[in-house]
Amino acid sequence: MSRLRSFFIFTVICLLSFNFLLAQDAKEAKMNELLEKPLPTEEKKISLDLKGIDINELFKVLSEKSGMTIITTPEVKGRVTVFMDNLSFSDALDVVATMQDLAYEKKANVVKVMTKAEYEKSFGKKFDERKETRTIRLTYAKPANVMTVITSLKSDLGKIISDDSTGTIIITDTPQSLALLEDTIKELDKPLESAVFDINYARFADLKGYLNDLITPGVGQIIVDERSAKVVVTDLPQRLVRIRKLMEELDEQSRQVLITGEIVEITLNNTFKSGIQWEKLFSKLHELDLVGNFPVSPALSSYGKISLGTVPTNNYNVVINLLNDYGTTRVLTRPRIVVVNKEEAKLLVGTREAYVTSAQSQAETTTVTSESVQFIDVGVKLTVVPTIGTDGYITMKIKPEVSTVIDTLTTAAGTQVPIVSTSQSESVVKIKDGSTLIITGLMKNTETRDNVGYPKLSRIPVVGSLFGNITKENEKTELVIFITPKIITGAGNTGREKI
Repeated sequence: MSRLRSFFIFTVICLLSFNFLLAQDAKEAKMNELLEKPLPTEEKKISLDLKGIDINELFKVLSEKSGMTIITTPEVKGRVTVFMDNLSFSDALDVVATMQDLAYEKKANVVKVMTKAEYEKSFGKKFDERKETRTIRLTYAKPANVMTVITSLKSDLGKIISDDSTGTIIITDTPQSLALLEDTIKELDKPLESAVFDINYARFADLKGYLNDLITPGVGQIIVDERSAKVVVTDLPQRLVRIRKLMEELDEQSRQVLITGEIVEITLNNTFKSGIQWEKLFSKLHELDLVGNFPVSPALSSYGKISLGTVPTNNYNVVINLLNDYGTTRVLTRPRIVVVNKEEAKLLVGTREAYVTSAQSQAETTTVTSESVQFIDVGVKLTVVPTIGTDGYITMKIKPEVSTVIDTLTTAAGTQVPIVSTSQSESVVKIKDGSTLIITGLMKNTETRDNVGYPKLSRIPVVGSLFGNITKENEKTELVIFITPKIITGAGNTGREKI
């Protein structure tokens, strides 16, 4: 019985001891894991603006913001004024230590702060000796270019010197920063490659602007030769891969828009002298959409506004037939022009009115008069700037204008200058590729006078009316502009339509 009792007690003691050892091992492993694991909040940026704060209170704030444990020795005293903006904990700690002439020892997530004398007494070396210096000889890259890139990566205590004559870079910094700097230099100090691109369509000024943003700063180079239409890019191999892909997109043939149309003049009959009510006309056609209307200046149009509508191309003749009900129609022109995407196209149907201006210059004994001819475009002017969308629609900035000479002005020098009356508007319309845009509301009023009777006798004052009279007639016309844009490309390329 006593043997069984002894065996039982021995077994219990062994089990308790084993469990205790397991618990200790687990606790120690957990502690080592916490110490060795990098603190995720260590990379958190710190910003402070403190004046006259106790140095120990400052370390307390740094501890709270970073999650690091900071211990200070009794010799760490004094007050400090500090301003930090977006610094890492390591850089913030270096700044404070430099300002207060302190030293520190960092192990895992615990930082012990002390005076430099205490550090030297404990470790047998000066605190400043913790910084290391490395000399790196470059094989391919220029030291000055590499220095431009890595300067932003050094710590506040670090220093970088470049020597182009020997092709070396000298770095003095903390071990952690040195590792980052060396890795970056290794990536930059690789043999550069050059690629030659034949430029067919893109503008050289635009390309240079794009490439300046794409090349590696301080390493890549761009050479533009407009004479041979070539661009040479020198850069790191991995960066050139990306540049090649983007150059294929940048030097793409510009898409174009074929603009066909018709400008129709309607001489309104007496019933519609005030103008056509386009909203009612558009409502008669199921497939004709009223895009909108807006005022014009001066208000020479019907109801003082321009109307815009769209209609499928196959319904164009239906609209023309409807216009015949409002008066006599006459086609002024059928323009057909091609314009590059996002470029401006201009159309003028009318005349260039000329007038002469003179200028006098006084010589010693004579006066010299010189004359020059000036021109004013009068008639129907249409300016269109198309922008091709990826959805099959074309956004067009349209500026129609109707002008006419209503009188002339005679200057003191005898020069006759035409006075032009203009009705114009400007709008941006989005239209489906191949559909027809209708611009209406551009009206013109023409007044004609005619003498009936005996021409000479009718001009006699008082009794002239007995031999004839003067008749006046007002003629109102309205212009309707049809525009049909189609997306096209040159031959040999894909596109919706080819020329």
